Amino acid sequence: MFPKQIVVLGGENEPDFLETLRKEGWTVLPVRSATQLSALNRDTDSTACGLLLAGAQFEKQLPRFRSLLLSTDFEWVVLLEQQMLEISEVRQFVYECCYDYHHRPIDAKRLLVTLGRLRGKALLRHRQYDVEAPIGELIGEHPVMVQLRKNAQRIARSQANVLITGESGTGKELVARTIHRLSDRSHGVFQAVNCGALPGSLVQSELFGYEKGAFTGASERRLGRIEAASGGTLFLDEIGDMALEAQVNLLRFLQEGTIERLGSPHPIGVNVRVVAATHVDLMGRVRQGGFREDLYYRLNVCTIHIPPLRERPSDIIPIAQHLIACHAENLGVPKRRLSSESVQALVNHAWPGNVRELTNRLSQGLVMSSGRFIKPKDMGLEAGNEPSSIYPLDKERENAEREALRIALAINQGNRSKVARSLGVSRATLYRLLNKHQLLDLADATS
Repeated sequence: MFPKQIVVLGGENEPDFLETLRKEGWTVLPVRSATQLSALNRDTDSTACGLLLAGAQFEKQLPRFRSLLLSTDFEWVVLLEQQMLEISEVRQFVYECCYDYHHRPIDAKRLLVTLGRLRGKALLRHRQYDVEAPIGELIGEHPVMVQLRKNAQRIARSQANVLITGESGTGKELVARTIHRLSDRSHGVFQAVNCGALPGSLVQSELFGYEKGAFTGASERRLGRIEAASGGTLFLDEIGDMALEAQVNLLRFLQEGTIERLGSPHPIGVNVRVVAATHVDLMGRVRQGGFREDLYYRLNVCTIHIPPLRERPSDIIPIAQHLIACHAENLGVPKRRLSSESVQALVNHAWPGNVRELTNRLSQGLVMSSGRFIKPKDMGLEAGNEPSSIYPLDKERENAEREALRIALAINQGNRSKVARSLGVSRATLYRLLNKHQLLDLADATS
């Protein structure tokens, strides 16, 4: 059942109405900082409704509230003074950021009806994400993976080209296939091309096709990969390895939406979405002259970065359990469990090959194990260390602390006094934290 919860954000309290909300079965969650709001936003299954209480300084705070509301997946109702709606900037804010508005004095009965409709809208979105947008094998509850899944859903609903970055073995093609499956092109073809595996002399004919007689050996017309993907998605893996000559023609296709087969002077319109992937620093390639800057910006309309497995160690075991279930049947062996030593060994391993290496190690373990449990030696790993090394809480706490500081600095435009208030710490504590995380240059020293 979708929880009846509502986030309440704003400077002025409305104790009588908030008590009425509680009596009507709502769980009221007051929010006093951007960090709190960001934390709640990571769990839209339990909270997707918001009530903004506009105070006396609301007009001056519009940029801050716009940034806060648009950074969430919530549906919002704003409570304000009626005369505020005479200000064009306020009207624009309500139009852009809110599902509805209510003006003071509060008509509790009418506002409760509005919030009921708000919850209904949030429930529709919740069901849409649950039923219509399965994420499949993008497994992991680390915050970066939660955000990655949200980004994949948003991007899939658009027609924008996408650049997926990440180390080898992180699952870039899996993300590309997920975007295709969630898009309105899912009925079409997903055409994958490994640009790094194509010889330079064959890139043109492979991507754009050719006519009969275009060159010696061209005994019949052949469609290129781009044309074959029309109506669907073209996945260009290792785009950074594409030859410069082919980059020119690919750029022309992205600009004009047409291709020319080798041996034909006639342009052909093609409707295809391009998702590219690379494990190299593509902008670095641009600076070195190995990749066209104009093509880079055509491909990089939206970006998804997949973090390496070593940066999200909490996801290693859930992914491993999923892979064991998937591969045991394919390998024709019984499904086995990980021993406690194997769990430690998996978490302690650096995983330079990321999920691809994890898949390989687990497949080896399934085949080589002789009992009910997969042991480290079955996977070619050394036994793990003490269990205390599995959960690096200090590191996770530092990462969360740094992220909270970055968010607060951005929202408050580096003003230290405002940042300290939003985080609920003293100026002295804030200075110590900024110095600790080397963020002093982002703060306004004159505040």
